[in-house]
Amino acid sequence: MKRLLPLSLILGLALSSSCNQTETVNANAAHDASEKTEQMSAATELSDMSLYQLESEWETEQGQTIALADLQGKVQLVAMMYTNCTYTCPRIVADLKRIEEGIEKYKNDVGIVLVTMDPANDTPEKLKAFAQENKLDENRWKLLTSNDDNIQELAVLLNMKYKKSLNGDIAHSNIISVLNAQGEIIYQQEGLGKDPDETVKSIEAQLQNM
Repeated sequence: MKRLLPLSLILGLALSSSCNQTETVNANAAHDASEKTEQMSAATELSDMSLYQLESEWETEQGQTIALADLQGKVQLVAMMYTNCTYTCPRIVADLKRIEEGIEKYKNDVGIVLVTMDPANDTPEKLKAFAQENKLDENRWKLLTSNDDNIQELAVLLNMKYKKSLNGDIAHSNIISVLNAQGEIIYQQEGLGKDPDETVKSIEAQLQNM
């Protein structure tokens, strides 16, 4: 896998007694809250390589608005597709399901994200219908849409290339990316119908280090 440039560089190139007791309780609560905030800040500190540095907003198939940073804390499998695709995208979903089978014992520690390349047509409602038709586990799979600029920005960072034709078809590369809990790309599976063993191993290795 090619070495990734820092996120900022890639984007630059593309794109009384009782009173006293109350005061003591309040002081202790403030101290505890401060410590908790510091701990959370340390836990969520992201590197320049993290996709979760992006400040764009996304909408899920459930109609929820999220940031990519909301995905942190789990290993994530990320791929791009569009629901009207009749050949390559179903195969991408099939490849993701094969990987999913290989990591079944880690089902609570791994998420799977599908990002549409066709936001004009792939509304949250359509993405939800797609998830239901393909029997995607809503506890593990998340389908995202946003505006064209945000999607193109993410595609660049995932090394995904796509181009829309006049008839509505989209020619695109086929890449499944593995992100660690901090949103850094640790492995990419390119092509269709690949043996998922190496991808599964990369996920297992990451989980063992968490």
